[in-house]
Amino acid sequence: MQRRMWKYGLSIARYNAIWRAQGFSCALCGDSDEACDMGIPHEAKSIWQIDHDHSCCGPLRSRGCCVRGILCKPCNLNRLPTYERWPAELRDSPRFHSYLNDPPARKPAAEVIDGRDNRYLPTSWSFIMDRKYAEELAAENGVESPACP
Repeated sequence: MQRRMWKYGLSIARYNAIWRAQGFSCALCGDSDEACDMGIPHEAKSIWQIDHDHSCCGPLRSRGCCVRGILCKPCNLNRLPTYERWPAELRDSPRFHSYLNDPPARKPAAEVIDGRDNRYLPTSWSFIMDRKYAEELAAENGVESPACP
């Protein structure tokens, strides 16, 4: 996980902030399914991938400036690249258009919150429990997303 974040110029805190701002789900399709591992490193590779603008830094690396969000593997490897290859006149999806023009990683909600985003790895037990607590609190207060302030 850390190697993947460093490859894209992200600190653990920055990754956590983006993930929180997205509501702990894929920024495109909204998928949030990944088995809870109780803080034990995943046996299988994570489905979450860091998406960045290839036209900025190239396909293999990023300086962190062109990170757009965190996507599930199908969205990052298939759906988004296919959409980006279409001619401009065929790109009519509001969801993709919104993601590409105003990526979650560049929104104010994705700013690092000291003492919260820098406390633990996104796969740790504490992070998973914090997510569950935020979801329960949001449900009690009738708020749609725990990521929204």
